Amino acid sequence: MRGRDEWERISWDEAIRYVADETKRIYSTYGPRSVLVPSAFGSALHGYLGGYVGMWDTNSQGSARLGPSKLGLTDNAKRGQCNDRYDMATNAETIVLYGCNPAWSAMGSPTWHFLAAKERGAQFVFVGPTYNASASMLEARWVRTRPGTDTALLLAVAYEMMRQDEAGEGLIDWDFLHTYCIGFDEESPSRDGEHFLGYVRGDYDGVPKTPEWASEICGTPAEDITWFARELGCDKAVFIASSFAAYRCNGAEDLPQLMMTVGAMGGHFGKPGHACGVYYADSASDGPVNLILTGGSGEAEAAEALGVDGPDFGFEAPDDLIGSSELWRAVATGSYRFIGNPCGIDVVPGEERTIDIRMIENGNWSPMRSLLDTNQAVEALRGDRVEFVVNRSFVPRLDAQYADIILPLCSDLERDGGTLMGTGDGGREVVFCYSQVCEPIYESKSSDEIDNLILEAMGYDHRGLHPLSERQKTFNEIAGTTVADGSADNQVTLVSITQEDIDAWGVEGTPQEGLISWSEFREKGVYQIPRSSADDGYGYIAYEDFVADPQKNPRESESGKFEICCQWKADALNAMGYSEDTYKPYPTYHVPVEGFEQTFDDWGAKKKGDYPFQCYNPHYMRFANGVFGNTMMLASILEHPVFMNNEDATALGIEDGDTVLVSSRYGSVLRHASLSPLTMPGCVGLPNGAWAQFDENGVDAAGAVNSLTGSVCVGMGTAGYNTLNVKVEPYAGAALRADAAAQVVLAANE
Repeated sequence: MRGRDEWERISWDEAIRYVADETKRIYSTYGPRSVLVPSAFGSALHGYLGGYVGMWDTNSQGSARLGPSKLGLTDNAKRGQCNDRYDMATNAETIVLYGCNPAWSAMGSPTWHFLAAKERGAQFVFVGPTYNASASMLEARWVRTRPGTDTALLLAVAYEMMRQDEAGEGLIDWDFLHTYCIGFDEESPSRDGEHFLGYVRGDYDGVPKTPEWASEICGTPAEDITWFARELGCDKAVFIASSFAAYRCNGAEDLPQLMMTVGAMGGHFGKPGHACGVYYADSASDGPVNLILTGGSGEAEAAEALGVDGPDFGFEAPDDLIGSSELWRAVATGSYRFIGNPCGIDVVPGEERTIDIRMIENGNWSPMRSLLDTNQAVEALRGDRVEFVVNRSFVPRLDAQYADIILPLCSDLERDGGTLMGTGDGGREVVFCYSQVCEPIYESKSSDEIDNLILEAMGYDHRGLHPLSERQKTFNEIAGTTVADGSADNQVTLVSITQEDIDAWGVEGTPQEGLISWSEFREKGVYQIPRSSADDGYGYIAYEDFVADPQKNPRESESGKFEICCQWKADALNAMGYSEDTYKPYPTYHVPVEGFEQTFDDWGAKKKGDYPFQCYNPHYMRFANGVFGNTMMLASILEHPVFMNNEDATALGIEDGDTVLVSSRYGSVLRHASLSPLTMPGCVGLPNGAWAQFDENGVDAAGAVNSLTGSVCVGMGTAGYNTLNVKVEPYAGAALRADAAAQVVLAANE
């Protein structure tokens, strides 16, 4: 009955007793392999209790998470692959936004830096299925490509770069390819004697990867592919910035390596104005390494010093990790494929395992909304296997609606001492210090408090997990924060702290000298490194040391170079066993499941099938992923539409604003149609962020992305949000109500 029952309001004492008793019973009876924490952040509590079944996840970064260091790229796909924004604004001549839309989906002021480059005369190119707000603002030339067909497009771009270079255009930096890369041609083939150049020419499969070959798949006009290849040549400073959109596709396993290869062909690494890599949105489109490093909480060290023993239920901690693409299916069916953790380059040969999940703790996350196949999640949570589901949340998310017990969580702004937060992974140039705005409202508690109450009710000493107060942890984080001073390599203490500050906060610590006083930092709530130019000492050129001296500064790959042929990649993908396809060490094209080709019943005759459209999931200004999915003020300003091409809509008898039913093989949603010629024909865009609201027929009237996705697990098990086959049709029922009239409220009986 989860998701259907009425709610009953009970006391904290009763709620904690339920959670403690059920947790202890399940750990004692079934062991930690029966407890699932479907969160990218894990669970300190359940780790302390003896372990749990976790998940590995490509949710945001897609195939870019598959061992980037093994290719020779930076280990963290979110950071360090591109140059500093000042370098882009100052030195780049051509800027490629590959699937990027920073005007909508990046924090900070990224558009300022792109506009500065435009005003200086840089030319912009946008690649993607919809000509978006950023492309329009920057007057970018549109290289249109269908969702999930980027590998075909870039293989043809590589073919054209080689063809034009052979014709005397001088597009390829051969010295770069032979000095800093392996696997491009016969000078450094793979162990079977093959190489990337031979594949692109068609030497091995008889199919030259020409623009005409690619155009049939990706929909990009052949002349645009030829033009794009010319723009990527080595005779100009090219900055190739890709978002993760193209990597969140089935069949994208070779795309990170191929993007690197095309960049290397033009020599676009390690030089001012030249870059090729991911430019991540949570750092305001500024991809380099951090200049500010936040301090640690000190909690683990304090717990170790106390020596408090955790509970022992007589079971070994499990090594199970379930890929997010098959997680809900695993819960429902009791089996999954174990491959290690490909996001941590810890890949093992795939093996089928049985799994018996009895308890789910969602933590402060939303896996029912965020992970593939919400319909399967509902089935799993209503099935006979799962005995207990507990959720912590300060909003009534979908996961809360399907829990047995909801523990009301306070927000960071209600926490004692506040929260220290850097931008992205610690802060490139800025760190925020949120002060406590108010005491926790209603009856909410912090996650630490909830952990402690559960452990005490189970009869265990919570100090083995949380030996420090939240205020002490925040103090330690602030005290340990360092900032680059004068140059990126010179880290100094950020905050000056006096004994009076320590006493006033009621914590333990040692006075120290820093760049800004404790009172000023707490009052302002922010510190930002002053920047002025690309040469101000804080600039960053990705891979600059490697390009300057590859012997002294090798990459982390097996060869120490960029690996256009990477044996590890091929071996890892083939060992996983998710697909019947054989992967080569160099990038190759694989027909993606739920890709463009599968919109046809007969590809040769070009006869469309039951699901003739490709659906992808753009980020949207209203949602910030799913955090604001239930915020009615935003819903009243920005409806959540489905975007589609106006000619496609006319052929179906759909007008702008009509209610339409969008259906896949896995589920259906209702949305209002938003029509435009700026979306490629055959493509529809359903923004990410809505919370599913199923009617009695199982149709999601809120239009959540994962009400359409299924447990599709191929390649490396990438979550293929941007490759989904759907059909769109006028809705025969009542017109869809406005989003602002659809707020989720969980009413509880007193």
